Amino acid sequence: MQEYSHANQDGAKEAVEKFEELVNHNKASYFDVFQIESIFDFYNEKNMLDKAEYAIKMGLRQHPDSSSLQLKYSTLLIEKGKHDEALDILNYLKEVEKSNSEIFLNLGIIYLRLAEKKLAINSFEKALKLVDKEELSEYVFEIGFNLNQEHYFTEARNVLNYYLPQFPKNENILFELAFAYDKLQDVDKGIEIYNKLLDINPYLENAWYNLGILHNKNENYSDAIEAYNITISIAPTLSEAYYNKANSLAQIGEYKDALNCYAEYMSYSFPMPLTYYYMGDCWENLGNYDLARRFYKMAVDLDPDHMDSLQSLGRASYRIQDYETSIFAFDKALNLEPESSNLWLSLGKSYKKLKKPAEAKRCLKKALINQHEDTTSWIEMYQFLDENEKDFDPIPFLKKLLNKDQTNGALHYLAAIIYNKCNNHDESLRHLVMARQLLPDDLEIVLNEYPALVSMPEIAEFINTQR
Repeated sequence: MQEYSHANQDGAKEAVEKFEELVNHNKASYFDVFQIESIFDFYNEKNMLDKAEYAIKMGLRQHPDSSSLQLKYSTLLIEKGKHDEALDILNYLKEVEKSNSEIFLNLGIIYLRLAEKKLAINSFEKALKLVDKEELSEYVFEIGFNLNQEHYFTEARNVLNYYLPQFPKNENILFELAFAYDKLQDVDKGIEIYNKLLDINPYLENAWYNLGILHNKNENYSDAIEAYNITISIAPTLSEAYYNKANSLAQIGEYKDALNCYAEYMSYSFPMPLTYYYMGDCWENLGNYDLARRFYKMAVDLDPDHMDSLQSLGRASYRIQDYETSIFAFDKALNLEPESSNLWLSLGKSYKKLKKPAEAKRCLKKALINQHEDTTSWIEMYQFLDENEKDFDPIPFLKKLLNKDQTNGALHYLAAIIYNKCNNHDESLRHLVMARQLLPDDLEIVLNEYPALVSMPEIAEFINTQR
């Protein structure tokens, strides 16, 4: 709770100067209660808690029965996390001063920190009943703020909404209310409240920034970009605004502008793996796989365990035929996720391109062991065997597999491919029908890899009726 000095400004300044002199020379002197309060407020507001504590303890030695000093001491104890000590003081004070609203406010804050929600709400309700009208808005904000800080967002929303009609233009209350709606995933309501706040004060960069975040959550990326542009115009060194704007630009395919924003962000902030990863992704989407690879590599250099960057580094390197780097990246990724069939498949394909058949076969087998119904992995294994093993006969190979597992849709797709290549179109169609029933979504994978399947009228007719 914000504290207000009871002494006048000149008196407060003189009291602080006198206190500083005494502390520097290790002397003692008498201060009245109002002077101690002024000294305490001065240091507490500057977050100089050690001096604030020294002053309040000195005041309590001189005025041990002062309830106002005890109350201030409880506030300090709360800020330092000494909740049990603060609770002892406040439980005593609430019996002595039953109409003091600040006692119950502080009790509520402590109970929140101790996860005693019911006791906290009861204390806050008492505080709101006792507080003077001129301080009510401060109490409403303070309660809403503390409820939000302790993740009681529903309770914060309820309190703030109840008092909002009395303080419709209070910026602090509106800000906490919008924050609560955001955390409760009520994005539209959060946007509405931020817009009300910005109607009152259009120069609040935090409100514009948070509004951009909510528009992003709603996938209104153009509105988000506009919000971030205004944020940047008000606070041009707020690096997070450039970062979020870049993310929004990337979402709508404006990759070059996104890269410029990421670069601007980097000029105000330390490099992070995720930033380099996003920049690599932009270059990859622009078709520049060499630059994409460089940024993915920078991300991995900063964080060798950054999974997304490792996978993307492997993928981009494969696209530009840098198979050694792709093997390095996929191998590192497999150290983090050793059961990933997709990674084993990618590593196998890289070894295949590097003319290392033994390693390629080992990886492709691992991919199939971990995910036996993966159509892409079976196609890749078939292609590998067909290209690398002279005595490979696909029909016996296929029949052996199907005898073990007739319900595997991936194998039926493979059968459709093999029989079609052997000009056995009836069998090809029969297996394609079964595969389509078992794994309907994989038909496009097969057709992209083997468009020749549609060259036979019967198969083309079947496929066209299934799309």
